[in-house]
Amino acid sequence: MPRERASLPADGMSICSDAENNDGYVYVMGTPIGVSIGAGGLIVQDSVGVSTKSGEVFPASCIQKGDVIISVDGEELNSIYKLKLLLDNSSGSVRLKVARKGNIFFADVTPVEDSAGAKRIGLMLKEDIGGIGTLTFVTPEGRFGALGHFISDEEAGLREELTQGKIYPTSIDGVIKGEKGKAGGLQAEVNRLQNACGKIESNTLIGIYGEYNCPVTGELMRVAGKGEAKMGAAKVLATIKGDSPEFYDIDIVKVISQSSSDEKGMVIAVKDKRLLEEAGGIVQGMSGSPIIQNGMFIGAVTHVFLQDPTRGYAVHGRFMLENALDSQNRLAA
Repeated sequence: MPRERASLPADGMSICSDAENNDGYVYVMGTPIGVSIGAGGLIVQDSVGVSTKSGEVFPASCIQKGDVIISVDGEELNSIYKLKLLLDNSSGSVRLKVARKGNIFFADVTPVEDSAGAKRIGLMLKEDIGGIGTLTFVTPEGRFGALGHFISDEEAGLREELTQGKIYPTSIDGVIKGEKGKAGGLQAEVNRLQNACGKIESNTLIGIYGEYNCPVTGELMRVAGKGEAKMGAAKVLATIKGDSPEFYDIDIVKVISQSSSDEKGMVIAVKDKRLLEEAGGIVQGMSGSPIIQNGMFIGAVTHVFLQDPTRGYAVHGRFMLENALDSQNRLAA
């Protein structure tokens, strides 16, 4: 869940209630997921010098942190290992195709041998951004919504560039308890060698969306329409140990009437003693935990207040469903 100044992340279409064809219904999940999302190439963390027998040199000084290396000599890059092979087999300079803030340019870079004899171009790179979060829902058509907020790479300064990736099933191993001024977090190991549970197809202000292909364990619930979420008692479906979600008591203390999507549509307060004792309230990794009120799915946790981990923000569920269906419609078009 990315940092914000005050918190940490944790109506274009009418949603009708038609039980017969499940229009406006989703399977609420609340299960933990590992997330891997990339930018269509290798992400530059920094441009650095290479120690050679002749001293330190900077082969790729024109490349900046946050750039994305798309290809080398026309060969698309999907791994650091592939880049290493291309550099090892190169003779002379290589041509890099680079994306920077929506623009494409080419850079000719000459690899140099480091003190161990390996060819290098002086770039610190990573293949993707990883983390853990919560799967919010799966639609009857097999589309998922998760997290409830955007995924960004603050270190590299990437946001809109992160567009495609995968989600994996995982299990929560432990919890770092949240406290005033310091966010807590869920702890989990993500095995990326296992089969992915879903393909991320869009990374939006209110979550990630795409195709889901694992067993669906959640209960089918109606998605609340505009005006149906009310102040008062509700429950959040979250997983803070293992992989089985549980319901915890919360209060909806503020509902913000919105005609367009925003990750801060409600203010919630944790009331459940178990969740307060074990986690201190809302922690990182709970983003996307579905909120249920009066038997309806009304929204999902997005952020925790830095100065009060018992309180946080939530997004309206109808907007998440809208985004899930939009991502499906874009593929069908």
